[in-house]
Amino acid sequence: MPKKNNNFFKLEMLFLKILSIRDCYGYEITHSIKELTNGKIDIKEGSMYPVLYKFEDLGYISSEKKLVGKRMTRIYYHLEPSGKEYLEGIYKEYKEMTSIIDKFMEEEHDLQ
Repeated sequence: MPKKNNNFFKLEMLFLKILSIRDCYGYEITHSIKELTNGKIDIKEGSMYPVLYKFEDLGYISSEKKLVGKRMTRIYYHLEPSGKEYLEGIYKEYKEMTSIIDKFMEEEHDLQ
């Protein structure tokens, strides 16, 4: 279960969502997010890898090197069951926070 904190919008959630659809290599993850958000979220690859390494250390994802062509290898990432559970938890937290914020913004507040 995810730790409670106020950082409710997590890029981690987007990475794991992409991996829940299919195994991908790094560039594919960032490209898919950019494409699926119509360019509104453009993640630099360099900021993605520390998150992927952390997820791998935690057992949320696994990786496999695959030969592409004669010499090039790519590392494909795969979502493990514990990663799926983590994704479900942080998505639930995200929905709760956005619901609270929506309610807060729609109501009149008397701060006197």
